[in-house]
Amino acid sequence: MNFSRRRFISTAATGTMMATLAPGVRAAFSADSIQAGAPRDIVVAIFLRFGCDGLTMVAPAEDANYRASRPTIGVTSSGARAGLHIGGLDGVPFFMNPSLPEMKALYDSGKLAVVHAAGLPTHTRSHFESQNMMERGVVESDGPVLGGWLARHLKASNLALPDLGAVASASVVQASLRGWPGSVAVPDVTDFNVTGGDFNLKVIEALNAGAGAPAASARATADMIRSVKASVAKLSSADGSVAYPLGGFSAAMRSLANVVKMKAGLEVATVDFGGWDHHYNMNLYFPPAAGQLSQSLAAFWADLEDFQDRLTIVTMTEFGRRLEENTAGGADHGAASVMFVLGGAVKGGRIYGQWPGLKESQLREGDLSVTTDVRNVLQEILVNRRGETPSAKIFPSLSYAPLGIVRRPSPRGLLGRRTWPSIPIRYSVPST
Repeated sequence: MNFSRRRFISTAATGTMMATLAPGVRAAFSADSIQAGAPRDIVVAIFLRFGCDGLTMVAPAEDANYRASRPTIGVTSSGARAGLHIGGLDGVPFFMNPSLPEMKALYDSGKLAVVHAAGLPTHTRSHFESQNMMERGVVESDGPVLGGWLARHLKASNLALPDLGAVASASVVQASLRGWPGSVAVPDVTDFNVTGGDFNLKVIEALNAGAGAPAASARATADMIRSVKASVAKLSSADGSVAYPLGGFSAAMRSLANVVKMKAGLEVATVDFGGWDHHYNMNLYFPPAAGQLSQSLAAFWADLEDFQDRLTIVTMTEFGRRLEENTAGGADHGAASVMFVLGGAVKGGRIYGQWPGLKESQLREGDLSVTTDVRNVLQEILVNRRGETPSAKIFPSLSYAPLGIVRRPSPRGLLGRRTWPSIPIRYSVPST
């Protein structure tokens, strides 16, 4: 009988052992996969959870309706709340939040693009409904659709990935990766081990020293853990030149950078950054969050200098905030927001999309109207950087309309310029 590690996990005999596994390794016993050959582009999807305010992140600071609607929280073109001018869209000048100087530098270098008035063509202001739809890549009218948009991409591409090919830099696998059996949650790759550390790892190996497929799977998983730990140790001793800021999002990005530098075959990754639900006191709470985003993205980009030519990072949020500030110094749930796209193939230094305007007749029930479907940006990245064919299998009901944000690889790049080093990591590590 051919026992895969996935079947092994389902047996009662693994119950005690699986309880000892750390979060990033808890489902290491899974179906085997074949290591990928020439490296493809790495796509990192960052979700700014709980409604990041695009009108504070990238503001039409000189718009009369904006100034009138946000007298105390609005970004200005001069003075104490002056933003960083980045050009215009449809004749309207825009200003990055003053807490984003590092991202402004990436924008000026041509590596970072802005997509404004982006969102889903839906009519819900529920965090969880909107997050669920965006991560699954669907709208209400699509009906039942299995898995997340990244998982469906990997399935449609019929890829065989190594263990760390699809990683959630978090304690759980996000919805966008659910449905791909090889997805693994790795909150901190430096802690990639069983619960109890090396002692319990040795116990697992000792208990599975015999013959048989289950024991072989357990030993293979232990070998994988040791391989990852050895790779991380080499990185730790040779690295440290890039300074990351403090914060949970920054720590997740640092861990993900280490996974990339291990050259273990990472292709898609997700990262969460929560805390953007600024119903009150936005002037106090928004700047440190935006600052951590800016500094962390800049550090991640610098840390992966050797990988920039095949790295694409995209941010999204379930919805933005209403145009008019509330009486608590914040803004309530809205519609459209802003996306950022960073990468070596990004045609940056400009704002993409169509500006809907902020007159009352141009708003959607008091919200910034959605003019760019988030899924079009994601689809363009998959098509131009991952070789995807536009298909309803990935984004049902989407009429594909690329904005021209990212370039296609050169023919040489499509063939692959490098091969992965021989790191002995050969087995899928899906989430629980």
